[in-house]
Amino acid sequence: MNFFVMNAMLIGPKHFFPVARLLLWFAFGNVGFREAWEDVKTWNTVERKDNPVEGRHRWLAAGIIITEALVAYKYRYGTGNLILDAPTPTYIWAPWVVVIASCFIYWVYLRFIAEGRTKKYITPEEAKALTAKGGESKAKSAGKASAQTKKNK
Repeated sequence: MNFFVMNAMLIGPKHFFPVARLLLWFAFGNVGFREAWEDVKTWNTVERKDNPVEGRHRWLAAGIIITEALVAYKYRYGTGNLILDAPTPTYIWAPWVVVIASCFIYWVYLRFIAEGRTKKYITPEEAKALTAKGGESKAKSAGKASAQTKKNK
């Protein structure tokens, strides 16, 4: 994408703009991937309800990518790097279509169809069931600790 945008805007390779753009993308990518990691890590947990993940930088990065794609599409003629009349070979486009369609279908299956599918938030009843399963030992140790602190006072 970078090459097409720079070529469409007629920006030379020794200009500061490509380097500045790459540094900006590094910053957005770093924070955006952190937001995505927090999103995946807290999905379907009680922590997610208390600390929601906003994803501001992911949306900003998506907006920039879409804008750059539209600019590259708008200025695709006359740049000298595309031969628009040449058909794309089947061995190029077919694997891309298969992989993208498979990923989308698998995501739909996991998100909406599969047993125990993911949810953005869990209900209070599910949270109690989860804490009852995994948090019994923690609750007992916390109760013992609070009893010991009461004795010490």
